[in-house]
Amino acid sequence: MTQVQYAAHDGVHVAFRVLDGPPPASGGSGLELVMVSGFNFPFDLLHEDRIGARLLEGLSSIGRVAVFDRRGVGLSDPIVDWERPLIDQWSDDLASVVDAAGFTRPTIFAWDVFGVARRFATRFPDACGGLVLVTPAPSPTADDAWFEEFWHDMRETTAGDGDIVQHSFPTRSREPEFCAWLDRAGRAGASPSSAARMVEATYDQLRAVPIDHHLIRVPTLVLARSRSTRPAAIVQRVADAIDGAVLVDLPGIDDLVFDDDIDALIAEVGKFLTGEARVPPPSRSLCAVLFTDLVSSTERVAALGDERWKRVLDRHDEAARIAVGRSAGRVVKTTGDGVLAVLPTGSAALHAAFAIRRSLEADDLEVRIGIHVAEVESRGDDVAGLGVHIAARIMSAGRAGEILVSATIPAVAVGGATHFEPRGEHTLKGVPGTWALFAAAEATSD
Repeated sequence: MTQVQYAAHDGVHVAFRVLDGPPPASGGSGLELVMVSGFNFPFDLLHEDRIGARLLEGLSSIGRVAVFDRRGVGLSDPIVDWERPLIDQWSDDLASVVDAAGFTRPTIFAWDVFGVARRFATRFPDACGGLVLVTPAPSPTADDAWFEEFWHDMRETTAGDGDIVQHSFPTRSREPEFCAWLDRAGRAGASPSSAARMVEATYDQLRAVPIDHHLIRVPTLVLARSRSTRPAAIVQRVADAIDGAVLVDLPGIDDLVFDDDIDALIAEVGKFLTGEARVPPPSRSLCAVLFTDLVSSTERVAALGDERWKRVLDRHDEAARIAVGRSAGRVVKTTGDGVLAVLPTGSAALHAAFAIRRSLEADDLEVRIGIHVAEVESRGDDVAGLGVHIAARIMSAGRAGEILVSATIPAVAVGGATHFEPRGEHTLKGVPGTWALFAAAEATSD
């Protein structure tokens, strides 16, 4: 991956980055793709979302990928000319990135709501090798109720009203990490006033000069999600208007690219461009997630002082690493007064938890521990996902010296030497529903 670069066009600087594709020795195709991101999502934050990171990984397994911010978004220059159609200016930005990256007739992968890639294909036919359009919509018309509702929702979003997360991302709205990332990405993408002005200007300009899909003369793949909030008939209209376009219905119900079935999307892109539906190795795995937390750490810092407390933390971290390592797991990171660890099984996590507690009790230290089994997303050396959040909330619900677990642990630790005492149903902050929790205790010999 290169550093952020800038493509210049008529005095406007457009930020972009290039992700290296697969090397020839591992089946590199020599293909080039440029991504047009949706709405005001800045490219430099895309990798911080687990689905966004998976999308970038999947596309760069097909070929070299350039990602960029349109003018007015993220790291690029602001919009100065509000009279000239923004979609034309944004297609100029795309053309300047293609040139600055040294690409030759790349495929444009677009999940934007405005139609930048399609306008680019009609204005710069010699620079466009193909299109992949994710849930595209035709230009707004005066007599279509769906468009009025769609653009109304965008206006509410830019004004900070409505519930865009629940409406557009019903599955991922249950992930606190995604909701926080979406809010952060929106603030980094464009200011509220600029975002609102973009929506209004583009709406008026596209009604005055709609995209003429009949002028597109490149191979085009249209990807739909018929179960999402965007009606299948709307996407079908775009596919029907482009000569020879291939329409494929994807699984999933979330909008744009932010759906857990992202691998299905990547596979279709690979099939369209290379003839082979393939995705990178899975980044999600089933494991036990373990959190620890030293009890009354604030009070102990005050009593011991910073230097002595640091030695206490070092002792805790050492005990956790030894216990987790002996149970075939790994400590992912420290959390200030505790650690986050992943282990291969629920039983392994229990063994590690008991060992940590025994080791710290010898030093007159109390720890609370939470354990949950779930699929987690690997992000470099870190892990993410709702399962991680659940494990943290379970740990927070525990009492001093308690090992608290979700119902996933008794279910997989049947026959072991552990007793589970019900702790009732709990509401975990930021997690839907109620959760049955259990206190885990080592069996004692009679």
